[in-house]
Amino acid sequence: MRNVRKVVLEILTAVLLVWSVGAVSSAQEGVHVIPEFTFESGATLQNMKVGYLTHGTLNQEKSNAILVTHGTMGNRNSYNVFIGPGKALDTDRYFIVAVDAIGAGNSSSPSDGSGIEFPRYTILDMVHAQHDLVTKGLGLTGLLALGGPSMGSFQAVEWGILYPGFARGLLLIVPSASFNPVLAPLIDTMIAVMQLDPNWNGGRYTRNPTEGLKRAGMVFFPWIWSDEWLATLKTREEYEKALSSPGEGFSNWDATNWMYRFLASRNYDVAKPFGGNLDLALGKITSKVLIMPSVSDRLVPPSLARLLYRGIKQATYREIPSIAGHMGGAPRDEKSMEYVFISVQIKEFLDGLTK
Repeated sequence: MRNVRKVVLEILTAVLLVWSVGAVSSAQEGVHVIPEFTFESGATLQNMKVGYLTHGTLNQEKSNAILVTHGTMGNRNSYNVFIGPGKALDTDRYFIVAVDAIGAGNSSSPSDGSGIEFPRYTILDMVHAQHDLVTKGLGLTGLLALGGPSMGSFQAVEWGILYPGFARGLLLIVPSASFNPVLAPLIDTMIAVMQLDPNWNGGRYTRNPTEGLKRAGMVFFPWIWSDEWLATLKTREEYEKALSSPGEGFSNWDATNWMYRFLASRNYDVAKPFGGNLDLALGKITSKVLIMPSVSDRLVPPSLARLLYRGIKQATYREIPSIAGHMGGAPRDEKSMEYVFISVQIKEFLDGLTK
């Protein structure tokens, strides 16, 4: 049996699906610029930036590209623990494009200067910007696969609906497809707590409201873990370290960047453009799909993943055997049960796409 206490201490730093930055060979940074980008709201932005990082080599047929999308608080480096020679995203076989979603990293964000006046963006907006990167920036007409954890899976589902068949496979880790009655009020509460910080000043701040962000992280803390995982915290020191960890991560973010990212996840609902008909929305997906919820997740519970499984024609369903709740989809220890399980499932799924 694995050393639970060791895993507890290691996984604390991986909260919010900001997966560890690992050593990955042949990585190249890039920024794609869209001259004029129109948001779902109708607002426009000149010179929209889309940051990305590539690993591996694109083959002559341009048939081995995989787009990696990240979680709410992630960036282009968040999946590095799974990228490299012989790993799940094998750089000896695949050309990996890890993208920064709108709102942080090297992509355009409120902290570029416009602050609270930056257009409110959605998961749909992220996908449209990524499609422009992939087709116009990288010159690809299709992808072998795309996807990622949490908000990364939200993007992948929207990709499958908006651009049916563009990717042969979709990777959905700790996923959902529609309004989440747990996540939405939780995010509303977190934002309200952050805005109690006097430095917030209605969003026109000169000092980042870091104390408000830290307290918002304390609200978030119990929801990303399971009761069984929390019971492994045997000392007050371990508990206090765990409690403060999400907020420490939040406080490294510009508050408006942070708020907009969480609002995008909060408002995600693929059924909305289809009159609330989830089956109609998911029926647009023609790709093969791998669905992997964490069995102990209460933030994005497996029941939401099962709705995806029932609505998608070519879906494979595998539950991650983890006590780590939502964080079961974000392992950073390569010896952990979660990491090994996810890696095996991704490898088998990708092998099936290339046969």
